[in-house]
Amino acid sequence: MLTKSNVGGFTLIPILFVLILFLLLSALSVSVILAGSSVHEKISADMDKNYEKRVTFSYIATKIRQNDQTGRIFFENKEGVDMIAIKENEEEITYIYYYDGYVREILVDSDTVFEPDWGEGIIEAGGFGFVFLEDKNEIEMSFAGSDGKLQSTKICLRSAK
Repeated sequence: MLTKSNVGGFTLIPILFVLILFLLLSALSVSVILAGSSVHEKISADMDKNYEKRVTFSYIATKIRQNDQTGRIFFENKEGVDMIAIKENEEEITYIYYYDGYVREILVDSDTVFEPDWGEGIIEAGGFGFVFLEDKNEIEMSFAGSDGKLQSTKICLRSAK
């Protein structure tokens, strides 16, 4: 005789329990993956911005170090814009400055009158400034990225101004 206790089969409750457990695990897995991808995107964007800042500093520092000789690096203010002036040779001067949201560079003849917006944009920025520390013979540069974060560096000049 067949009784309830020896009849094999599934009831609705264990099946529902397994399905609900599977759905919960699936939802948790998807949420962890989505959270991880957004963190990855943020870290990647921050790394790109920092890379651009480091490359900009490195480019300007290399330009200054290549021309680090007495009288070849000086500072000017043209049209109300502070500029690092690098005398490439007797006829040409490179100006590095911040204007209209960009760190810019322009190479001109020493007798050329130019407008600040003529310069080639090196990088988009929230600001760029520099100070010559005469007692230490250093140039301190600060750079604010388009995100507003500020970074600075110092370049020690080996020659006299």
